[in-house]
Amino acid sequence: MTPEQDALRASVADFFTTGAGAGVDWARLTGELGLTALAIGEEHGGFGASLVEVGIVLEEAGAALLTAPLLSTTVAALAVDPSLPAAADLLPALAAGDLIGTVALDGTCTARPSGDTFVLDGSFTHVLDAASAGVVMVSDGTALFAVTDPDVRPQPTLDQTRGQGTLVLWQAPGRLVSRNPSHAHDLLHAALAAESVGVARAALRVTVEHLRTRTQFGVPLATFQALRHRVADLHVQLEQAVSSVWFALDTAGTPEFATAAPLAKLIATEAAYTVTRASIQLLGGIGFTWEHDAHRYLKRATANRLLAGDPVTLRRLLLSRADL
Repeated sequence: MTPEQDALRASVADFFTTGAGAGVDWARLTGELGLTALAIGEEHGGFGASLVEVGIVLEEAGAALLTAPLLSTTVAALAVDPSLPAAADLLPALAAGDLIGTVALDGTCTARPSGDTFVLDGSFTHVLDAASAGVVMVSDGTALFAVTDPDVRPQPTLDQTRGQGTLVLWQAPGRLVSRNPSHAHDLLHAALAAESVGVARAALRVTVEHLRTRTQFGVPLATFQALRHRVADLHVQLEQAVSSVWFALDTAGTPEFATAAPLAKLIATEAAYTVTRASIQLLGGIGFTWEHDAHRYLKRATANRLLAGDPVTLRRLLLSRADL
């Protein structure tokens, strides 16, 4: 990481800590730090940063269990093609945070031309932040279309820290914003992977602190060899996830990203799921209480593991893209 990237991480982590943590105000998030504008081009009101900077922010957001629709809006903005008029029209509002966006990629949808726009019919489940989104980038398998004021049905989920919804399209008007929907999948994979690293890191940090301070038989729990071995194994798995995520983010804009992004999502979400499950056990009785954050980390990790392709689906995708 460069000194500038380290400074970005420090400022974002401090902002999430001092800005009410997971419930940080959206206006402050977009106004004080401009996080929704980070990777949008300067010609559209953004800062023109790379996907690495986006990953830094999303990792810290995962550590804070951020409830604001930062990940979904970021992916929606990065998934569109700025050369298309409809996309260029949306980007300034997405950069400013005046418009919340999300993506609907896994579902059934048909699109037929109607003048300068398209008419869409279909449905999508488990759409992140669907209830708060003013625009959804919808995939019919061949392109992405921007649908404003979408018809969204509430969808209860295990993870109460971030909302999901069911999107229903019935002769909904949409505008073409990209001809490469698979790239949107890759962006979502990379974003969920970076966030999952933050979730795992925070859960492991809380666990280690507990083992260092909690005593049993007059000594800290961290002195027991069996517990030390378990934490060491979790640390190794987390480091593997970190390496895969930063490699994937660094390959953005290259052909390798199409393989590196789903691989990072597979490795990082599996690591987060393993770490957060073990965390509850290692924390002992307090890990099972509603007041402790351990169950929230586990629920976010579980949701991220299943979103945009479960482990079996991702392995099949990787075999296909690697020509194996």
